[in-house]
Amino acid sequence: MELTLEAGSWWSYILVFVAAAIPVIEVLVVIPAGMIAGMPPVPTAAVAVAGNMSTVVLVAVAGDRMLSWRRGPRRRKEPSARSQRARALAERWGVPGLAFLAPVTTGTHIATIAALATGSDTRRVLRWMGAGLLVWAIVVAAATAMGIDVVT
Repeated sequence: MELTLEAGSWWSYILVFVAAAIPVIEVLVVIPAGMIAGMPPVPTAAVAVAGNMSTVVLVAVAGDRMLSWRRGPRRRKEPSARSQRARALAERWGVPGLAFLAPVTTGTHIATIAALATGSDTRRVLRWMGAGLLVWAIVVAAATAMGIDVVT
């Protein structure tokens, strides 16, 4: 068995999945990098979304449990300034707005925690984060494909 990293090999898809799963790196970076390396747009975008969503689900489940534990018996009488700001953003934009702005502003992982902190349902947050990632993946893959076509 030979270990090659040429575009389209299964190793290249594993690298895209792992890179997209890293919270600091978003699909906005991983998809163009994979496509510039020679990988096809649709599988690259699909694997990148799957990688990013895998850790978003982990963050959502862990964050939901942590927040429910934190909200337990020792509730504050007055919410903190940070909590008030997060709630104001959520009220203004809602979970859909947060999900669609996340890849270009805070990142999907932080946006997931922020949406949960405002009291949103975990499943609703995950549905909107997935939708936002899917839309951004399609836009980035299409833009990268068009850009590569223009250059070559």
